[in-house]
Amino acid sequence: MSNATTLPPVPARTLSRAGLADMIPLLQQQQAQKIDIVVPASTLRSNGGALEIAGIEPVLTEDGVTELSGLYRPTSKADSDLSGLFGIPLKYVRRLRNDHLDLFDANVNGWAARETDKRVMLRLFYGHDENHPESVGIARAILSDRYGVQDNLDVVISALDGMRSAGLGADNISSLSLSDDNLYMFVEAPEVAVQAPKLLEGYRSPFSGLSGTDLPVIHAGFVVKNSETGSGALSVTPRLVVEVCKNGMTISKDAIRKVHLSGRMPEGQIHWHADTVGAANDLVRLQMRDAVSSFLSEDYVAAAVSKLEEAAGVPVDDAPKTIEVVSKQLSFSEREAAGILNHFIKGGQLTSGGVMQAVTSYSQEIEDVDRQHEVEASGIDAMKVAARVAA
Repeated sequence: MSNATTLPPVPARTLSRAGLADMIPLLQQQQAQKIDIVVPASTLRSNGGALEIAGIEPVLTEDGVTELSGLYRPTSKADSDLSGLFGIPLKYVRRLRNDHLDLFDANVNGWAARETDKRVMLRLFYGHDENHPESVGIARAILSDRYGVQDNLDVVISALDGMRSAGLGADNISSLSLSDDNLYMFVEAPEVAVQAPKLLEGYRSPFSGLSGTDLPVIHAGFVVKNSETGSGALSVTPRLVVEVCKNGMTISKDAIRKVHLSGRMPEGQIHWHADTVGAANDLVRLQMRDAVSSFLSEDYVAAAVSKLEEAAGVPVDDAPKTIEVVSKQLSFSEREAAGILNHFIKGGQLTSGGVMQAVTSYSQEIEDVDRQHEVEASGIDAMKVAARVAA
């Protein structure tokens, strides 16, 4: 019997703006079909653009024993990891991926053969993909053998436990989003709110038309971000929410971060011990406790709003020029710059603070989960750049 008939479908990898009821089953499926294995870099082999991986333990299904060694298709993140591992320019790797798979194989296999003392951890999902029946799954990332795993399902459950111990519950999770590389969990506390008439004076929501002058309320929150593929540290970052439009102002300088590091792991497939996972999850619970006590207080929100007001009131007389400079300095695309300008005009707040609101409101229209977060997180920096330009 072939793998195509015995393998479960490869798990979905993305989900945007979901609730717990939708996110948890997906993370459980991903958890069940994860494989972590440490191998010498010299043994990496590409075949038709897929990584040929041996030494993976078979699994027992209702149809019998299913072999999991075989071809795993790299994601774009895994291709980026190959670029860094072997010193091959990423632009060249992507060109080979798109146009010359024979040269892709030759480059990966040639450079791998030259690696004599380096080991890597492969993070995989096994599963059948009807569009790629020759494969047994996907290669999500190629990481250091010192990478400390903190999986998304554990983060969500541990974060919720920590929130409950601090007096919050599942209702405080406003949404969760998942990309190939990151999980985002947005926590809000509408009961912890302050009046911000100065910061929201003259602002109007581009979505509803409601006035910030009539509803000048900002409430507390934070965002939990985690990566299973080496795309960043586990972090908890305060995030203020403008109630009139749900714009999120992320205060990156106050983030609590934990880097994913561990001791060197032995070669072979990894079976994570309960005490190792438990210690990591305990740390997440402590981070939640610290985040709730630090970020979800009226004193913190009031101080943060006061700080924002210092750079928010500079008049913007030449909106196109200001948005152009902001976009260049913060690496917004032409399309993003046009969208931000449109939101600035609709928002009606012709100040540097209005630029911040335009960036954070426009970010809500971005479909790509990671880019949406990146643009929202740049809102305060955009305000500061606009204030310098317009001054």
